[in-house]
This record gives sequence, C-alpha cells and structure tokens, in this order.
Amino acid sequence: MGKMIFQLAELIYKFVALNLLWLLFTIAGLGVFGVMPSTVALFAIIREWIKGDKDIPLFASYYKFYKGDFIRSNVLGIFFLVIFYILYVNFTFVSYFYAESIQIFIYIVIFFFAAVALMTYLNLFSIFAHFKYKTWQYIKASVGLVFLHPGKTLLQLLWVIAYLIIAVNFPRTFMVIGVSVFAYILMAINYTTFKKYRTA
Repeated sequence: MGKMIFQLAELIYKFVALNLLWLLFTIAGLGVFGVMPSTVALFAIIREWIKGDKDIPLFASYYKFYKGDFIRSNVLGIFFLVIFYILYVNFTFVSYFYAESIQIFIYIVIFFFAAVALMTYLNLFSIFAHFKYKTWQYIKASVGLVFLHPGKTLLQLLWVIAYLIIAVNFPRTFMVIGVSVFAYILMAINYTTFKKYRTA
C-alpha cells in the first residue's frame, strides 16, 4: 500500500513538474513564440515516458527538445494560425453571404473543416515527437493521421471536448490536470499507431 502511494505521488509530481516546465518555456518564448516549441517538447517528454524511459532528466531533455524545434514549430504554428483565422472569418460571414435556408449546411461544412484542422494541429505535436521529417511533411503526416484511424480520431476529439468541459466547469480540476495529462492521452492514443511505423 505504501509503495502504491509513493508511486502515485511520484507520478503526480512528474505531471505537475511537466506542467510547470511547459509554462516556464512558453513564457521564455514570450508566449507567442514559446507555445509551439514548448508543446513540442512536452509531447517529446511524454513520448519517452510511454516508451518506458521514466527516468529521463526533465529539464535538460525539455530544453533540448525545445531548442531543437524552435524555428520549425513556430513556422508551422503561424501556418495553423492563418488556417484558423480563415475558418473564423468564413464562420462569421456566413449570415451575410448565404441565404438563411442553406446556412446550416454551410456551418456544417465549416465545422467539419474546423474539426479536421484542429485534430491535424493536435496530431502535429505527436508527429513532431516521434518522427523526423522536413518541415512541411509534418502537416501531410498530421492530416493523414486524422483519416488513417477515424475511430481513434473521434476518441481524441471526444477527449478534447471533455477537457474543455472540465476547464470551463471545473477550473480547480483543470489546474491539476494541466496540459501534461491532456497531452499524455493524445500521445498515448497516437503511439499505438506509431509503433507500426519506422521511428526517427
């Protein structure tokens, strides 16, 4: 019983420490330029945990992953920012350019592309953590992952929705879960697919 409590406490400590590192390195990149590389580093650490390397040095490894993909991750971050902005603009102008009778169908199309874009964006971090590609190949691989296993994509989407509900309605629980648990679930689902393919 005592061993189980110790292991649980150690697990909580690691997730909390990872949350703090994500926040620290995000701020270090002035927020805007820190989010992408910090999240890539977060997923990379989690990938090592899932592989079985539970004793990976957190700070040194996090810094290595953060620095290694700083520029590429930000380039792709800007790309997705443009994509999400285009989707937002299309969403806000539906009522101005389309007849009321077909607006619902236009909204459905926009929501479909928004869901695909969101899951592609989230898969990007898992792809970054597991494979070494040229910059724009990450997008191709991330899109492919969305459609490769629709069931897993739906499971991840449900987790995203559940996570947002927790964040809005249970902020204290959200603070405990943080970004590390959120990323762990996404990475764990994708890792079952990655094991079938060659790693970097």
